[in-house]
Amino acid sequence: TLIGSLISGWHVTSHLRNFHNPVVQRKVLAILWMAPIYSTTSWFSLVFPAAEAYLSIVKDCYEAYVVYVFLSFLVSVMGNGDRDIVVAKLSAHGTHLKMPFTWCGMCHRDARDGGSRHRANAILTQCQAFAMQFVLCKPVLAMCNFMVNHLGMWKPEPHEGK
Repeated sequence: TLIGSLISGWHVTSHLRNFHNPVVQRKVLAILWMAPIYSTTSWFSLVFPAAEAYLSIVKDCYEAYVVYVFLSFLVSVMGNGDRDIVVAKLSAHGTHLKMPFTWCGMCHRDARDGGSRHRANAILTQCQAFAMQFVLCKPVLAMCNFMVNHLGMWKPEPHEGK
């Protein structure tokens, strides 16, 4: 926990000292905080087992946030924050997709009827929708897990050596 937090802290301070590209570096900083938050909450869960349920919610919510930030980071790096540039870059490489990835974005009518730009836009939209689905569901499911355990509705069965 300590070593991972120190390494991550060193990288965070390094980015803060050389803060030249805020659009991208803000996202890098949010991702770099993942290691200290995970390690600290895991360590506290081991030391204070009664607080594990609460700390698990913190970990799950931050994990969902980092998934959102990572996708945003990819768009920032590929297109300097401009979605249209990312779509243009994806459409230039649309022929490189192999099965089953060629099916991505086929739910959108524009992807079936239009050219590579429409397909690239549909794929990026679908990736963003899947990421947002995770971002919204992960904290909700963490809260549901907490409530089910807290109310005693679920009791794990002891493992037997079968």
